[in-house]
Amino acid sequence: MNTVKRLLMYMKYYKGYFAIGIGLVILSTITDLGAPIIAQRVIDNVITPAAQEGEAVTDTLIELIAIYFGLMVSTVILRYVSSIYRMRAANGVIKVLRDQLYTHVQELPINYFDKQPAGSIVARITNDTESLRQQFYVATVGQILINVFYIIGAYLAIAFFHQGLALTLLILIPVMYLWNKYYTKYARVFHRKERDLNSDINGKLNESIQGMQIVQAFGQEEKIQGEFEEINEKWYDVMRKYVILDSAFQWTFADFLRRFSLLLLMVYFSTQYINGVLGISVGMLYLFGDYVSRLYEPIKGTIQQIAFVQQAIAAGDRVFELMDMDAEDNPAESLEVSEGRVAFSNVHFSYTEDKEVLSDIDFTAEPGETVALVGHTGSGKSSIMNLLFRFYDPQTGKITIDGQDTKTYSRQSVRHDMGIVLQDPFLFTGTIYTNITMDNPSISRETATQALIDVGGEDLLEKFEKGIDEPVVEKGSTLSSGQRQLISFARALAFNPKILILDEATSSIDTETEEIIQHAMNVLKEGRTTFIIAHRLSTIQHADQILVLDQGQIIERGRHDELLSERGAYSEMYEMQKKGQIIPA
Repeated sequence: MNTVKRLLMYMKYYKGYFAIGIGLVILSTITDLGAPIIAQRVIDNVITPAAQEGEAVTDTLIELIAIYFGLMVSTVILRYVSSIYRMRAANGVIKVLRDQLYTHVQELPINYFDKQPAGSIVARITNDTESLRQQFYVATVGQILINVFYIIGAYLAIAFFHQGLALTLLILIPVMYLWNKYYTKYARVFHRKERDLNSDINGKLNESIQGMQIVQAFGQEEKIQGEFEEINEKWYDVMRKYVILDSAFQWTFADFLRRFSLLLLMVYFSTQYINGVLGISVGMLYLFGDYVSRLYEPIKGTIQQIAFVQQAIAAGDRVFELMDMDAEDNPAESLEVSEGRVAFSNVHFSYTEDKEVLSDIDFTAEPGETVALVGHTGSGKSSIMNLLFRFYDPQTGKITIDGQDTKTYSRQSVRHDMGIVLQDPFLFTGTIYTNITMDNPSISRETATQALIDVGGEDLLEKFEKGIDEPVVEKGSTLSSGQRQLISFARALAFNPKILILDEATSSIDTETEEIIQHAMNVLKEGRTTFIIAHRLSTIQHADQILVLDQGQIIERGRHDELLSERGAYSEMYEMQKKGQIIPA
């Protein structure tokens, strides 16, 4: 029930709309339940006298028909306006919930995303919140309330005209309670499994679609298809079992309640008739039949809606599970970078408790220096950059920028004066201009254009008809790797960072393009503290420091010529590369 309470708490954001919608529901219930009374009056006061005495009461008939029509129109209008308010409230609540979820996701630690499939996170923010909108804020708060008001109204109307019949029909209440208790106990288990499996399906789809090029290139279609079918089969099995439960408890039981209600009505009045105490008119008999029918319909609707409630609770559990994930500890104080001096002091770091990936890392990068990190795969190069960006924090040791311990400042401020160029730069849907500026209003078109020119991207402006406004699709898949890299260099230059990270920026391009990229790198590095994760050692010969890493430790450090003269690990890698041998980066 904690999930239900939390979902109800979100109604406070649009409580006015909900209140108006529910108020109109109550009014529409009153007007709708007034209709059988008018019909009873027509039967007893117009039709019956006309049939028995041959007297037509035209004025009374016209008056009653006018009232009946007025009640019918009022009910339709009230329900229509109520639906608008309730839907606007439901949409508004989901907007608030999604905004909060997305904000919270951005505050989660990076290691959460390392372990959680992207499709699963997307499913919680989109599919699960949509289920809450439809199955809780619309179906539950809306339709179930309408049904409850109808049930209460119908009972009160029956009690007003015949207390004995109303008391007899009260037997439906404990029957419904027991049904709801046992149905929800089992249904919730199935709904939770269904939501989890649906999330797994989204994750598998996202992974396979993102990697479709690799899947097809290596002929893995059947393997991926088999994995998808396995998850889909589990989903089908869960839903098969739920259908059996739902059909038995919801539809079969609902039909039983309807027939049982009519049976009670027949037995009650038949017994009175047999005992000679029947004292109701034909109109009153119609009235009771109508109200019993109206009583049954909302009961049936409520039974059906309870299934939606269970689905909504399962979706809500998953949404709040994500919402309750601990966010990163993020101090409010902002770090101010004036020079860009970076120092690692006796840093030890591990992603998991059982394996240390960095051990006793100690170095200083002076303002304006270029520091290159080299080593084989798994040596710790990228981990050092992850710590510098505060994607993670070291277990022991200290990282400072201009003498300030980064752990004591907000992560956003630590990254504010940093720029990064990745080996495979990520471009967003938009234009070249929006990918350079990242929609930052402080970067003008002139600055963005000049940044692209400065890094050697004039050809992009000339080649594309729309120049800097050339459309870019997701990931920049219509551009070459060199063009994507130039845009990412221009992005870094436009933001004018004091600390720059180049993550193997030339490893995936051809030799001809490398010359252009090398020029762009030289432009970017000027006046900035620069870290280069290097694959091609020829690109770091002029670095002020070269740190050679192996199994998380710095085993050599110095300038290019110094390291070659030592005839150590760096010299060996350099010689292997000169001979054309492949060196794992």
